[in-house]
Amino acid sequence: MTNSVSQNKKLGKTINDPLSYSSRNEYRNRRRQEMKKRLGVLHYRRERLERELEAIKAALFSLDQQMSRDAAYEQLSICD
Repeated sequence: MTNSVSQNKKLGKTINDPLSYSSRNEYRNRRRQEMKKRLGVLHYRRERLERELEAIKAALFSLDQQMSRDAAYEQLSICD
């Protein structure tokens, strides 16, 4: 323990140094803000992708129905 205290003193640091506490606190706050921003961006992208996926599902469903109708029409046309 004495070695770490003497090493901190050599580096100009003390355990109760308010400046180092302040800078650590600022770092944590900045990091937290960056994470919140990233989280917001990811939520936005997820919502956008979910809407796009729903549109694709609707298009696939519509295309499937159209293909079924076309196949039924071809069957009726062949029977004539």
